[in-house]
Amino acid sequence: MIQRIQTIWLLLASICVMASLKVSFYTGNIIPVGEMTTPLKTFTQLNGMYDIISNILTVTIGVLALITIFLYSNRKLQLKLIFVGILLEIILIADYEVGIKKFTEGSYAVGSILQFLVLIFFYLAIKGIRKDNKIIAESDRLR
Repeated sequence: MIQRIQTIWLLLASICVMASLKVSFYTGNIIPVGEMTTPLKTFTQLNGMYDIISNILTVTIGVLALITIFLYSNRKLQLKLIFVGILLEIILIADYEVGIKKFTEGSYAVGSILQFLVLIFFYLAIKGIRKDNKIIAESDRLR
C-alpha cells in the first residue's frame, strides 16, 4: 500500500484539504447585511469553516481521500472515488467563488493554491492507478 505512489498523492491531497479548514482561500472586508447606518467593514477570512456548505465539502473531500488510500485492492472503485473527489473539489472552489462576491474588497490568500494542489494531487493519483492497471494487464497477458 505505502509503496504505491498514489498513496502519497492521496495523502497529500487529504492534508491540503484539511489544512484549508484553517488556511484562508480569500481574505478581505465584508459589510454585514442589515447595516443601514454607517456601515462598518468587517475583516473576514473565507476558508473551509466559512459556512456549513464549505465545511461539509471540505471534510468530505479530506475523508474521501483518506478512505481511498485503503481501497488499494479495488482500483476501479478507487478511480471512481477520486473522480467524485475531483467533482466535489470543483464544487467547493465554485462555492468559494460565490462567497467572494459578498466581499467589498480583498485578495486571494495562500489557501487558494491549496485548492488547486488538491486537484493536481488527485490527477497524479489517477495516473498512478492507471499505471498499476497497465502493469497488471501486461503481467496477465504474459501468463
